[in-house]
Amino acid sequence: MTAYYFGAGPVADAFFVAFRIPNFLRRLLAEGALTPAFVPVFTQKLKSEGLAGAANLFRGTYTLLILFLLVLTALGLIFAREIVLVLAPGFADDPEQMALTVTLARILFPYILLMSLTALVMGTLNSLGHFTLPALAPVALNLAIIFGAIAISPYLERPIMGLAVGALLGGVLQLALQIPQLYKSGIVLLPSFNFKNPAIWKMLSLMGPAALGGAAYQISILINTQLVSFLPKGSVSWLYYADRLAQFPIGIYSMALATVILPELSRKNAANDLTGFKGTLKTGLDLQLFITYPAMIGLTLMSQTLIELLFQRGNFDPESSRQTANALWAYVLGLPFISGATVMSRAFYSNSNTKTPAVVAAISLGLGLIAAIVLLKPLRHVGLALASSFTAIVNFVWLAWLLRGQGWLSIKPVVTVSIRYFLWSILMGLAIWPLYLTQFSSTQDRIWRIALGLVFGTTLYFGLALVFNCPHVQSVKKALKKLTAKLKK
Repeated sequence: MTAYYFGAGPVADAFFVAFRIPNFLRRLLAEGALTPAFVPVFTQKLKSEGLAGAANLFRGTYTLLILFLLVLTALGLIFAREIVLVLAPGFADDPEQMALTVTLARILFPYILLMSLTALVMGTLNSLGHFTLPALAPVALNLAIIFGAIAISPYLERPIMGLAVGALLGGVLQLALQIPQLYKSGIVLLPSFNFKNPAIWKMLSLMGPAALGGAAYQISILINTQLVSFLPKGSVSWLYYADRLAQFPIGIYSMALATVILPELSRKNAANDLTGFKGTLKTGLDLQLFITYPAMIGLTLMSQTLIELLFQRGNFDPESSRQTANALWAYVLGLPFISGATVMSRAFYSNSNTKTPAVVAAISLGLGLIAAIVLLKPLRHVGLALASSFTAIVNFVWLAWLLRGQGWLSIKPVVTVSIRYFLWSILMGLAIWPLYLTQFSSTQDRIWRIALGLVFGTTLYFGLALVFNCPHVQSVKKALKKLTAKLKK
């Protein structure tokens, strides 16, 4: 819907840069720092003091978070122009685009307050074993942005502001949807100013390093935004749309798995169950690679056709499709490594070690920045996407090596399954490749090609997994047999 109404140009670029600010802070502070630091401490508190002690920790964290975020939001509103100049210095050459970006940033900045509170509530519900409602809540954000584009934008002098209003509405809805479940779980949203709780200070000490370690990829995207602002108009949008598609399997699958893994690893650690801890970590990493390797190959082959199908209409022209597709294949090269790192970093977080992933992330980002600068001139926005994938690969390999040193992970099985899943994915890719050798002019033709590729490719990949006795497919078979038996009864 965003592509249809606003395409890829200076106006869309302004919104994506403005929206990048609260989204980056959300990844950095909420998902990157708060959740990894809060969940292990909350889980330990739940085990040692029960729900009452854990609820007190939640209320103190909730109150402190609101106070901090109110100050942060106020600073963001005051210094919006300076923040935009740091994030997109190339916009300074176009005063009109700069002014629009600053206005949008001011509208969107309260989003970080809403999303950080949502992340705290989600982490709490996950720790208590509730996953469905927190996982569905982000759907509200997407629906609200679509509502903003369709129902609000036409009535505004600057229609793009409708998207910003929709995003704020989505932030409110995401938080509101989860509050009833929180109350049912026995936790109320009453403030608590008892900041002397040692558990709060332990959590705060973990948050700083976790912010960097958990958001390495997002920091890489932020650096890309700074560099791409110097490229031709539309480059920001091409990278944004490509990143959305590359993030799709991460958001749907990888982050869901990582969300479940963190409280589970924290419970194993609290119970001093090293065998269970290692088994959970191995299974989680294996599952990430099992799905993301074929996703990487599939998205690479389908990139042009998929982007034409989803985006090429209204103000989104064929040149935008081509440029977005070029960035997409570069982004998805890092897909298995981003997903794998989400699990491996949580092994450290569950042991209250946020410093190690932070150091690894910092050095990986430094190497990625060098790669971005080197690749920017010859490959333009595609080079920036490649640099992000390079950062993800370095981060993954280093974390795996450190986990091996801790005795928590064996490298050989990771390499073995990676080769196996990659080869199966290549065979799948070779089988569906002919479907995407030519360009298609009709939407119906694109739909059929994508559908055929998905059905045939998925069937072939899982068929290979079944032939070679992949444990994940065998588990699905057993579950289906049990379900069939129950239905017969």
